[in-house]
Amino acid sequence: MGIKFDGSFAVPVSREEAYAMLADPEKFAPLLPTYKSLEMEDDKTAIVKVKVGVGKIRGTATIALVLEEEVPPTRAAYSGKGKIMGSAFNLATAFNLVDAPDGGTTVEWEGELDMFGKLVSLAGGLIRPIAKKDIQRLIDALQGALTPGGQESAAS
Repeated sequence: MGIKFDGSFAVPVSREEAYAMLADPEKFAPLLPTYKSLEMEDDKTAIVKVKVGVGKIRGTATIALVLEEEVPPTRAAYSGKGKIMGSAFNLATAFNLVDAPDGGTTVEWEGELDMFGKLVSLAGGLIRPIAKKDIQRLIDALQGALTPGGQESAAS
């Protein structure tokens, strides 16, 4: 099962400030919805755990999240491989940063999630809407974290 996603949002900070957060797994990963923990394996690889729930199926997903591409201050891209309840998934996401007309930064984002295994066969139809909702929650958290004074509202 594959899910593609993309969009953009504007923030009132410089590309350098936005890039500093998006290219740091220790700053980026805790904004993931249902974040549980993070352990840095090296300076570009984080082992991230998030809580997952699809209907009555609950568990913890473990993701090896790798910062694959760094082009300061214009692009940060991640790849990830994860496991959850007898299933596996791969993900890729990228953030492109451009100067916004108002002096801030426009963050253009895109990604893809491919999931396969037992969970897909058990809860296939429920995964896509939950994934889309969690992706939007992540984008909202990123936008809040990149807006001075907005981080508190992003956490709620």
